[in-house]
Amino acid sequence: MRNVTELLEEKLWIARPLSVIEDECEKTRFNIVTDDIGRRSLMGGVATSLALATILCEKNQWILRIITRQAPCSLNDYYAFVRLYGLQAPEKVEAYSDEEKNSVSIHEKLAVSEKDIFLATSWWSARSILKSHLNRRILYIIQEEETFFYPYGDERFWCEEMMKDQRIDYIVNSRLLYDYFKANGYDMLINHAVCFEPAFPKNLFYADHRTFARKQAEKRKLFFYSRPKNPRNLYYLGMECLDEALNRGIIDTDLWEIYLAGGQEDEEICFSNGYIPKRNGIMSWKEYADFARTVDVSFSLMYTPHPSYPPLDMLCSGAVVLTNQFKNKNHLDYSKNLILAELKKEQLVQSLEKAVFMAEDLEQREKNYQQNEISQSWNDSFQKVIAVLEKNDKEGRYVPY
Repeated sequence: MRNVTELLEEKLWIARPLSVIEDECEKTRFNIVTDDIGRRSLMGGVATSLALATILCEKNQWILRIITRQAPCSLNDYYAFVRLYGLQAPEKVEAYSDEEKNSVSIHEKLAVSEKDIFLATSWWSARSILKSHLNRRILYIIQEEETFFYPYGDERFWCEEMMKDQRIDYIVNSRLLYDYFKANGYDMLINHAVCFEPAFPKNLFYADHRTFARKQAEKRKLFFYSRPKNPRNLYYLGMECLDEALNRGIIDTDLWEIYLAGGQEDEEICFSNGYIPKRNGIMSWKEYADFARTVDVSFSLMYTPHPSYPPLDMLCSGAVVLTNQFKNKNHLDYSKNLILAELKKEQLVQSLEKAVFMAEDLEQREKNYQQNEISQSWNDSFQKVIAVLEKNDKEGRYVPY
């Protein structure tokens, strides 16, 4: 028979407290707590968190300590990320992981001092920090309406609890998401929050001389960001829209190839007209960025208020992008190559037709690309965040944003 404590520990293993031991450290240590920084896990959210931690520590000469909870922590992966993103690493970077440790031994405990600052990257890492009873400053970078990941139940409750905790200062990814929280009852979050617009480094995401100089006989590429295991990406609706566009002749497969990427199921898929799409699966960052420069139309759905990263990746790489409206996400000013459609099948199919037409006009598409209003520097994007972090009130908390 299990007692309630054991039952909860099993359910909340992902949010288990850190096992700590007090020490003395002259310098400020900035601790980023995440699941994994392996190359397969360095997607938009994790990369953004690491970029913020890197810039903040390098600027202030703090020690950066990366703490992983579900995988080993390799600094080789971190330095590969820094090189790829064109960032300057802090002078001192440390790694800690308790993936397979019970942290009973003193040597396995996490040393903390009064100068430590902690950055949570998810509700469960925020909970783990709070449950560690650390009287330290806690930041939480929120990059999505995280409660949307769950049905109404315990996990959604725990998630919302962390998103409304008065002990935490919040860093919100995009003004759009910040405005959504402000209008939907997250007063505690908003009272201690600052927001930023994501950046897409120009050494990684850019159009080159080939992007707008396609040969007439060369097939165009339509990229669908397909993640059936992530419900918010509306995989099945997207496939239904593509199928309809193929049947109507909106997408002519003599002229176009459809590419699926993003972690779709292993089973082979063909559309009702018999066309079999190309499959890229999960790509490395470099593979993804190289591929993006060859895309003509990007179709990416996101059933949340955040603008999502793939549409902006593709805009910065020269593609025409189709994505969807949601709540206050009804107008986006990032680029004239962006189509924001009402979340209805017919509207999306018609917008696919418009996207195909726009992509064929290479001259206008390039002009629109040159006028993009998307940050391409993390240093620029994080200016306000860093200023707010460095300008605290007497309790060491954010001044109102």
